[in-house]
Amino acid sequence: MRNTYDMTHTQPDMGGRITSVLRYWDELRGDRVAPGRTEISPAAITRHLSRICILERPRAGTVRVRLAGATMSTRAGMELRGMPFRALFELDDRNRAMDAAETAITTPAVSILSLARQERSGPVPEAQMAILPLTDTRGALTRALAIYAERAAVTPFVSDMRGRFHVTDSWTLDIPETGPIIGPMGDTTPGQLISTRVMRPRLATQTATQVQSEDTPQARPVFQVITGGLS
Repeated sequence: MRNTYDMTHTQPDMGGRITSVLRYWDELRGDRVAPGRTEISPAAITRHLSRICILERPRAGTVRVRLAGATMSTRAGMELRGMPFRALFELDDRNRAMDAAETAITTPAVSILSLARQERSGPVPEAQMAILPLTDTRGALTRALAIYAERAAVTPFVSDMRGRFHVTDSWTLDIPETGPIIGPMGDTTPGQLISTRVMRPRLATQTATQVQSEDTPQARPVFQVITGGLS
């Protein structure tokens, strides 16, 4: 059963860090649905490396962290390498986070999560996370790059934070068959989305009667996942 989506006219307000990594990923992608994991050059995204995770989806329902930057591990308060991706999130938000990760890898698409930390007064906006699909050495969609970008007001204090994320919202950006997702560096509106649809995904945990709709446009086919030990 394929996922369906609710359309939304609200575009996520992406910051400079996510925009920079998204542009780099877009350039590597060209006219493909996603670049390869081995094409990612750490030297090209040096200033973002501490906030980047490489994710792996070996099978349906399982997404784990293969590599994680120091800031991500510090923020989570634990070594993330080898951990399930869902471990980064509050219990009530894990389905939503997993839905975003699996949608990004299998559709493929770009998923964006708005994150907050849970305080006694309620959720406090903290950051965004973008999940960008990647292919493995066999060309199968089994990998993703996740970039974590804090709000400017909390960046100086990120080392003092610990705990799991609360997900306050999520979006999916459709990957165009040709052309970039966002405008060029000279665009007057930073992070302006072009040639794409912005969608709010339904949770995979909803029932079939809730998610099926004849009016929903056809989604991209799901690519076969090839399991194995290749990086």
